[in-house]
Amino acid sequence: MNEENKNLEDQAKDAQGQAKESASEKAKDFKESTSEAFDSAKAKASEIADDAKEMFGKAKEKATEFINEDAKEMYSNAKEKVSEFTEEAEERLGEFAVTAKEKAKDLAEDAKETYEETKVKAKEFANEASEKLNEFADEAEEKLEDLAEDVKETYNETKEKTKGFFSKLFGKK
Repeated sequence: MNEENKNLEDQAKDAQGQAKESASEKAKDFKESTSEAFDSAKAKASEIADDAKEMFGKAKEKATEFINEDAKEMYSNAKEKVSEFTEEAEERLGEFAVTAKEKAKDLAEDAKETYEETKVKAKEFANEASEKLNEFADEAEEKLEDLAEDVKETYNETKEKTKGFFSKLFGKK
């Protein structure tokens, strides 16, 4: 009977070791999936930020292009007209100044609107990324809680079975 007790003890130890190993594997798998989810969310947030930066760059590029090309060309044409039509110079120059001022004002307003829209979009993208990260964190927390509950249940079952086994073996309660 001494050898039977030893075998039963060995079996109990093996069952306990397997339970610990299973819990450890589940924890490791969960850690890996959580890490992958975080990396994915981080990459998405980076993509969103890059897109917003690119949109802002394009808006800035278009404004610069207008200033460097169209505004310079308008000024050159006005200067030429002044030389050709001296009598109409003051009137035309005045009209041009008003038009240029309005265009510059409109351009400034457009640029400001574009900047504000880009800023809003970037904020929306950042909020979306934050929401996704929170969702991943909540999901990870739920999985951890489930895993902890599974480990606890497995431990308690093993503990009760071991108690029952030893009680039957030694006749104790």
